[in-house]
Amino acid sequence: MRNIIVSTYATLDGRADNLQEWTIPYNSDAAAEYHADLLKDADGLLLGRRTYEIFAMLWPARAGQLPYIDTINGMAKYVVSTTLHDPAWNNSHTIADLDQLPDGNLVVYGGHALIRTLREHDLIDEYRILVHPVLLGTGPALVDDGAKRTDLRLVDTTMLDGGVVVLTYRTR
Repeated sequence: MRNIIVSTYATLDGRADNLQEWTIPYNSDAAAEYHADLLKDADGLLLGRRTYEIFAMLWPARAGQLPYIDTINGMAKYVVSTTLHDPAWNNSHTIADLDQLPDGNLVVYGGHALIRTLREHDLIDEYRILVHPVLLGTGPALVDDGAKRTDLRLVDTTMLDGGVVVLTYRTR
């Protein structure tokens, strides 16, 4: 059985662009603990190509800095891409078709194009949205205009440092 969990950042007004500009001030021990807890039950990461390339550049160089970084570096990483054929990062595999997704708990970080595709195919089981106390007023939204309606069930809320709230919703 497969369980796909999307963990993503959003501003209070639902924007999800230029994360590095507004998430860094909210990095904290509580945020690191959130990621460690999320990943402890994960069987792998599911990433789009662009997110994979960013992660593959950043995380190996930060080994040993935080426990969740070491978890990410060591765990299976599945990259949904038709253009990336030989991922070099430890324990990485490419998937050209969503039918190739493995079973188990898969965590999706970032990758709004991938999230949109997974959502269109009703493959997402859970959303964990880290809502930051920031209003951008403009920019790409967490969900595109015209996306089909999806009813969600709130199953948990967690307050992190600095006013960041993790909202956990189930789709089924």
